[in-house]
Amino acid sequence: MTNAGVLFFARSTEFLLLQAKVVCVLYKGTEKLNILDKKDFYGNIIQNIEDAVMFVKRHTNIEYRIENLRREEIPEIPDIALREAIVNAVCHRDYFEKGASVMIEIFDDRVEISNPGGLPSGLDAKEFGTKSVVRNPIIASLLNRADYIEQIGTGINRIKNAVKEHGQGSVEFYYNNFFVVTFTRTKKVTEKVGEEVGKKVGEKVGKSLTKNQRRIIKSMVENPNISAKDLSDIIGISKRKIEENISKLKKKELIKRIGSPKGGYWEIIE
Repeated sequence: MTNAGVLFFARSTEFLLLQAKVVCVLYKGTEKLNILDKKDFYGNIIQNIEDAVMFVKRHTNIEYRIENLRREEIPEIPDIALREAIVNAVCHRDYFEKGASVMIEIFDDRVEISNPGGLPSGLDAKEFGTKSVVRNPIIASLLNRADYIEQIGTGINRIKNAVKEHGQGSVEFYYNNFFVVTFTRTKKVTEKVGEEVGKKVGEKVGKSLTKNQRRIIKSMVENPNISAKDLSDIIGISKRKIEENISKLKKKELIKRIGSPKGGYWEIIE
């Protein structure tokens, strides 16, 4: 089996191409100090792309807007830009560099997607974003057939345009020995909203709300898709204690679960 065959059709690439893994990390704060969550994905290229996208979406904010009969979800980073950046990193990384992997790192103020290998040979910095030079033609061809890339050099502009139309945050590109896409986050604004909602809910029930319960509500406002495990990591108490507090908040009619346990989201009742 060729390397490309392993990358696309093996259940795991770890046995032959250890460097092909995609590493996703969630940090607390704005520096690489405290890790809240970390996943190493060793699946085939398609599966790694999908797993990485879901990791970022799970750990970034979603705004819910209801203007018509259906609820509209507005992600913190536009889906087109996020997916394009991750596909670009997996497709164009230098697979001969065995000491580095595709990295997706989430901080409080930004999301960084990096891959070993800067601009492909033959692509001048002045032509960045306008010309298409493929480092891994077989990988690019298969991703093109799977409708993950268009293979005509539109990826960078698609990212820029998606972020611009989104109207929140910004995106920057850096290339040297690594290629890095950095999306700025709007979490600070969301945190302020979370604090205000938490305060209103606290006033509603008086002093009967504990500090941890206030933090749970605040975290649910910032990320309605948040899981009990994520809440445990953020707040620093066991998952069982989180579930006990969630049960109490439900009984007080301060929160409710919309949809299924896995696919649903939290709603705060003000």
